[in-house]
Amino acid sequence: MVKRCIGIDIGSSSLRAVQLLRTDGQFRIEKVFSSQTRRSTDSLSNILGSLTSRYGFDRRADVAIAMPHNAVFFRTLETDLAGTEQIRKSTSSALEHDFPIQPDELVAQVCSYRRLSGDKCSVLTAAVPRESLRERLKILGRAKIHPSLIDAAIFAIHSTVEVNHPEIITGTAIIAYIDESYLTLAISRDNNMLIVRNTPVASRSENNTDSLREQLPDLLSREAQITWQKVFGNQIEQGTKIYLVTAGNVSDGLKATIEENLHCQTTIVDPYAKVKCSADHNGDAAICLAEGLALRASAPEQTTGINFLEADSANIKPALNPKKEFVICTILLAAIAVVSLVGLFIRLSHLETKYARIKNEIGETFQRALPEEINIVNPLAQLEQKLQSLRTDYAFFGSISGVGIGPLEVLHAITTSFPPETNISINDMLITPESVRLTGTSQSFESVYDWQRLLHETPQFLTVDVLNIGRETDSERIHFTILMSLATPE
Repeated sequence: MVKRCIGIDIGSSSLRAVQLLRTDGQFRIEKVFSSQTRRSTDSLSNILGSLTSRYGFDRRADVAIAMPHNAVFFRTLETDLAGTEQIRKSTSSALEHDFPIQPDELVAQVCSYRRLSGDKCSVLTAAVPRESLRERLKILGRAKIHPSLIDAAIFAIHSTVEVNHPEIITGTAIIAYIDESYLTLAISRDNNMLIVRNTPVASRSENNTDSLREQLPDLLSREAQITWQKVFGNQIEQGTKIYLVTAGNVSDGLKATIEENLHCQTTIVDPYAKVKCSADHNGDAAICLAEGLALRASAPEQTTGINFLEADSANIKPALNPKKEFVICTILLAAIAVVSLVGLFIRLSHLETKYARIKNEIGETFQRALPEEINIVNPLAQLEQKLQSLRTDYAFFGSISGVGIGPLEVLHAITTSFPPETNISINDMLITPESVRLTGTSQSFESVYDWQRLLHETPQFLTVDVLNIGRETDSERIHFTILMSLATPE
């Protein structure tokens, strides 16, 4: 399985991005980007747009970002099992009185559960104002970037620690993340986040950097003790693991001071400990947040976190507006009526076109069949009349009319019944639908009667009579008349 994801860390004065490649469960950093955004001319949208257009980041990769610290609120609530189920099913409505956010602006999601004594549970939840979420999306939208995951920064940091220092998965540990303006402390046990606290720190300008370095160890130690006390009700146990992540060089000497104050095993998180990367990217520890966001998008099943984007979509429940619904239904009905009328007109036009084409074909067929006709009034009626006339004409030349024996059959029967070696001449022949009359001459009376016998044997003739037979006065030939009635076919 090959998957690319991009994590983008948008800080108050800097922007960092990491493109991560996941191949068969292994992670590799392909691209790293870092830029300061302190100048008034710096545009976040332009810098974000240059990631793909100038620095070669993959446009098709999934993108993950983090909400600003000042927009994320964490609460650890104790409730019974029924309350836990209510929070799980209806996060926003169940928590609308626990966050300093208007109920209709609340986008909340449960982070983790912890079973307490009896039927009690401790539920860690996080929330952001919907307007802040929209502002974050607008910044990326102007750069034509559409994130698939919006997380809290501490969960992305936890993912970086989890992948590069997998020993955090078991036991209890403290994660301390220090960026330009906030100290975030989290306690995890067996890879389950128990509490998260955000504490503002002084702005890291050139004038107060030294002061911040001096104050930060005491601040971190004090806040770590308070955070531990809120969860467990006692002092931090000696040997507890602390994972330290900073966005700059403030960590110089910080590890030794923390270990001295808290007697804890402190580890400065190395974002390259288990993630492969080219040599020119090593050493930039400030990419921990961007790397963690990329890890969250690349392997959500292996990392722990939340997605405010999904929570926002789940919480959007527009109120029913009867007037608006009525207007929509009216518009839909009108659209259906318009579409139906348009469909009828289209069908009418299609039928008219088809009728005109058929009419033209009838006219062309009529012209080919009856080119001598000039006046065309009703082509079909005129063609029918012509066909009837042809049937009447053909009735005299064959049995196509189905009424009786045709003239051609009569002629064929007469010619085939001539006796062999006779000298009979036919002078006149009259064929009607019921009878045939022949007049002619022959050399002898015997040949006439022989032919009568042959004609009588022909099935086409019912009766054969010889009339007016006699010898001519001026010659030796015999003249005769034969009258035959035609047989009616079955």
